[in-house]
Amino acid sequence: MKWEDTALEILRSELNSRIFRADDVFKLLNKKKGYSRGTAYRILHDLCKKGLMERLGRGIYKILKTVKLKETVIVSASVTVDIIPGSLTKARDLLRNKGIEFMLTGGSLVYHFFHHLPKRLIHLIYVKKGSGEVAVTLLREAEIRALLNPSRSEINIALENFPERDIFVIREFMELPGNIDGNASIERALVDLYFESTRKRIPFSEEETGRILSKVLRTEPINFSHLLMLAARRGIREEMEAIAKFVHPELPIKGKSENKYVKKVVKAMEVLR
Repeated sequence: MKWEDTALEILRSELNSRIFRADDVFKLLNKKKGYSRGTAYRILHDLCKKGLMERLGRGIYKILKTVKLKETVIVSASVTVDIIPGSLTKARDLLRNKGIEFMLTGGSLVYHFFHHLPKRLIHLIYVKKGSGEVAVTLLREAEIRALLNPSRSEINIALENFPERDIFVIREFMELPGNIDGNASIERALVDLYFESTRKRIPFSEEETGRILSKVLRTEPINFSHLLMLAARRGIREEMEAIAKFVHPELPIKGKSENKYVKKVVKAMEVLR
């Protein structure tokens, strides 16, 4: 057995799915195997390179789970999600074939974490500035109900008038950071879901958002540096720090916010502790 495999067995048994620091690895491997600090750090490097561990931030790591892949799409370096069949797949293919730069995001990419999956979904699709009208026209011609930069009340009206259809919300942005071949990274999807729901831009409860955030942050190999960078671009870094700190108190971030939006989301997360 290779030395990094031996080390990984020790780390799995002692740390399991916890987030940990490089110094924790050194202390553990030094105690169990007598490894030096340099050797411990080299093991971390090798395990990350092999895809068995992920570096979440400076000096912060997590062991990746072994998962069976099925028909999925990659949305970050280490996380895959199922794409909902039907109208979302159709919309994605139409936009891609037309050459429109787009990004599926929000609840559509984390729907398997929903506590109660609704009969209809509100799909968020962000497109580059100037291509929104083309995207909406394309989708409507394919009998997909799409709205360009709608308000929450406009979405509610659409839901009332089209009771059998999913609603597609198209929003325009100058840039689409976190976009991977038309799909948001898991970190970007969480940021957008949180922002859209807490700011009342879509009719989606803060309670359900809190439950989704709690489940994803606890079980998936999230890159917290990437998550906070994306949150900062939407002006909600402090809020996302507070949420991440609530789930993982060991993270070296401030994580304090008295923001009213955070309080509602965290209240829902407390139930899952």
